[in-house]
Parts: sequence; C-alpha cells; structure tokens
Amino acid sequence: MFFYIEMTAAVVFFIAMLTRTCFLKSTWQQLTTVALQVISVWCLIHLFLTHVYPEFLFAKNVISVCFSMVFILSGLKEYYESDAYLITNPTPRRNNRNQHHG
Repeated sequence: MFFYIEMTAAVVFFIAMLTRTCFLKSTWQQLTTVALQVISVWCLIHLFLTHVYPEFLFAKNVISVCFSMVFILSGLKEYYESDAYLITNPTPRRNNRNQHHG
C-alpha cells in the first residue's frame, strides 16, 4: 500500500516538473527548476526499478543519468534562448525618473 502512495507522489511530482520551463527566468530559478526535474526523474526511476523491475537495479544510475540529461540539456537550451531573446529584445526602461523632458 505504501508503495502505491510513493509511486503516485513520484508520478505527480514528475508530471509537475514536466510542465515547468526555464525560459526568461533568473539563473537561480533555472538551476532550481532543473535540479527539481532531475530529482523527480531519479525518484521515479528508483521507485519503479526497486519495486517493479529489481533485476535492472544494477543499471539504475545509468538509466537515471540518461533521463536526467534530457532535463539538463533542455534547461541549457532554454538558458541560451533566454539570453538570445533578451539580447535581441531588450526590456523597456522601467525607471523614467532620470529622463529629462522639456
């Protein structure tokens, strides 16, 4: 019974992390998002292999690294796309107090 609760929580956590994006976020938010995505993958794979396919436990770390690389590469892509977007589309000035009119 406890396994089903763990597995459900891991699946919900994984799905929640799939919906997160790093585009146009600050660096610490991007790193946190990618870290949580990697943790969600490792938890899901650990639970699944431990309880469903224990004969593949020897490859658990290799499988987890391969799936984690998807999130890491996606995060890097969004990091560089954010930089490219901000370079080509600079944000408008929010502080207009220093501008003199007249």
